[in-house]
Amino acid sequence: MNHKNIRGKILYIGDDGNERGREWFSFTHNDDGHKTLRAVCEIDDTEVVREVTYTMNEFWKPLDCFNRLHVEGKFLGTGWVWFSETHAECEVYNTTLGRVSQSMPTAHRANSLVVHPLTCDVLHCAAYDHNTDQKIQYIDEIVSTSPLPNGASGPFLSKTQLPIEYVGRETITVRAGTFDVDHYVFPLKPNPDGSKRMEQCWCLPDQYVLVKVSVHGFLKNSTYELCEIEI
Repeated sequence: MNHKNIRGKILYIGDDGNERGREWFSFTHNDDGHKTLRAVCEIDDTEVVREVTYTMNEFWKPLDCFNRLHVEGKFLGTGWVWFSETHAECEVYNTTLGRVSQSMPTAHRANSLVVHPLTCDVLHCAAYDHNTDQKIQYIDEIVSTSPLPNGASGPFLSKTQLPIEYVGRETITVRAGTFDVDHYVFPLKPNPDGSKRMEQCWCLPDQYVLVKVSVHGFLKNSTYELCEIEI
């Protein structure tokens, strides 16, 4: 067997310096190029527990995903998402929505999936084309399971577009050690009051493993930092 495993843990840290959550993740890179992410996320202040199993093809495009949510100690919803070259489909059971089947047309296979583990945020960067001179690229056909920043709804599908800017190759030190990383910025739409929102990602080149993420203007200006890694 020639598959490869990567495992780690991420700490969620608020702007007050206190831990506000954590995430355990593992990647399996299979012989056929398919990659499966498994993630368990805990957000303390909003009492969210999320379990995700998400598989991508050799080009980091989504194939299928399972997502299960508990909020404030109670089951909220579960869903299975499947992607083709023309559609994203979802089978959902949610305590508010009930049993729902969705089929959403896409112009091509979705570029990425917002399913809300922090690990998945850096996976959007795989759609960035480094062979062009365009500094900020608008990645279309991104499917999301929840419009909320903490992902505590649904799961229920919608589509979005994400601007991504590549800053460059850097070396940074986090709790798990010192790493050479690619630095990306997501210049997001402003908040309703006009204040700025931005997300920055630092990830292992070509492997898209999160080393650090920071957000400004939402989610308590938190930092998400790799604290354990096994490759």
